[in-house]
Amino acid sequence: MKYLFKRLTAFNPGRVWSFATQIAEEQGKWAPKIFVDMLIWAAFHDTAYIDYYEADFALLTRRERKTFMTSLIQHHLANALNNRTDVLQFENKLTFNRRFGEYLGREWMDLEDTDAEHFRAFAKRHPVIIAKMPVGREGKGVFRYDTAEISDWATFRAELIGKGQNLIEQPIVQHPYLAGYCAGTVNTTRVATFFDGTTVHVLMAAQKFGRGAVSDQFTWGGFFTMLDENGHSVGPGHTGKHKSRYETHPDSGASITEFQVPMWDQVMAIVDRAAREVATVPYIGWDVVVGPDAPLLIEGNWTPGLYETRVSATGIRTGSRARHQPVIEASRR
Repeated sequence: MKYLFKRLTAFNPGRVWSFATQIAEEQGKWAPKIFVDMLIWAAFHDTAYIDYYEADFALLTRRERKTFMTSLIQHHLANALNNRTDVLQFENKLTFNRRFGEYLGREWMDLEDTDAEHFRAFAKRHPVIIAKMPVGREGKGVFRYDTAEISDWATFRAELIGKGQNLIEQPIVQHPYLAGYCAGTVNTTRVATFFDGTTVHVLMAAQKFGRGAVSDQFTWGGFFTMLDENGHSVGPGHTGKHKSRYETHPDSGASITEFQVPMWDQVMAIVDRAAREVATVPYIGWDVVVGPDAPLLIEGNWTPGLYETRVSATGIRTGSRARHQPVIEASRR
C-alpha cells in the first residue's frame, strides 16, 4: 500500500502527456490512446512512463511487452534480494575500490587520506587524472583533468575535495579494438548477474559507446547495443532517450551491427569471480572494460540498470525477461 501511495502521489499528468505526444509524433500514433495505455501499464504492469517510451511499447503487442524487463520490476528485485546494508559496498566508489581492488587494474587514491605531495607524485605518474564523486549516477560525478599546468597542489587538492571529487584514478587504457570505436571515451560493457549461491547467471549484457566525453553514459551523449550470449551485437545501437538508430558509430564509422566484445571469455570469467565476492548482494550490474591485455572492473551497481532492445532500432520484439527468470524466482522465495 505504501508503494502504491507513493506512485499515486508522484503522478504527474503533464509529464505523461508529454511522453504520449512525443511517442505519437515519432511512431505515428494517436496521443490520447497512448496516454491511456501508459496509465494502464503503469498501474497494473509495473511499467514506468520512461520504460514505456524507451522500449517502444507503443509498437508492441501485450504478449511482446510481457517479455521485457522494466525499471520498476528491476527495482523490486534488487530491494527484495540485495542486503540493504551490504549494498553500501557498491554504492560508494571508494568503498567499492577498496573491496574489489584486485579487479581494478589501475592506480587510485582517496584525497582525504593523502597529502598534496603524494597527490603531486600520483599526477606525475599520470598527468591526466580522473576525479570522481564517491556517490553518483549516470556518469554525472566523473571529471577529467590535465594537471600539466598545476603548480599549487595543496590548493588543487582542496578544490577537488571541496567539490566532493575525492576519488582520483589513473586513466584506463582500453583495448585497441574498442579505441577504434571511440578513443576519447572508455567504452564499457554492462553485464547483469545473479548469484544463486552456486551458479552465477548472466541475465543481460549491453555494450556502451561514448562520443569523446569523460563517460559513455547517455547523459554524456553515449548509446548502446544489446549483446548476445557470445558478446556480439544483436543489431544497431540506440540511446533509448529519443528516436535513434546507429548501424555505425556516428564519429568513427565503425560498425555497431558487427561489434564483438574482445576477450569475451575473460569478461565472463571476471564477472563470475566478482559476483561471488558479496553473496548477500547477489543481483548486480557490472561495468567492465577490456584493456589491452585483460578486462577490468569499473564498478558494480546493486540496481543493475535497465538495458533492453528497441524494436524501432533493431526490429527485435522480444526482451530479456526470460533470461531474468532465476532472479525472479529467487525473489518470490
